[in-house]
Amino acid sequence: MPTDEFKPFKATLAMLLRDMPAGTTADFSEVAVAYWDGTCVAGFYLRDGGRLDEEFEFDENAWENWRDELGAWLAAPHFSERAELKARLARPGPRAAGTRPATVTWLTPASLR
Repeated sequence: MPTDEFKPFKATLAMLLRDMPAGTTADFSEVAVAYWDGTCVAGFYLRDGGRLDEEFEFDENAWENWRDELGAWLAAPHFSERAELKARLARPGPRAAGTRPATVTWLTPASLR
């Protein structure tokens, strides 16, 4: 798939993941997966045994690195529910291992006005 197909692919992936239970991953590679973090598609590298390792931004660089795998995955999507990811997403504060907050932080709380 050409690079200009990244945005439509990511939109399709987001739609599919949003419809899945929290903690579900799109298993497109043996070393990396994508998931819905509550606001956007993000990725995790996997350690031995398929456990979550480091989070990464699912951007054009990820697309370039795994274009063939993502194309093959789209032809035959495979998903997994991961208890470890579900637990991370359930924690208050920043989503999963990243630093993207799930709430808008520029609004002043009423108690501070």
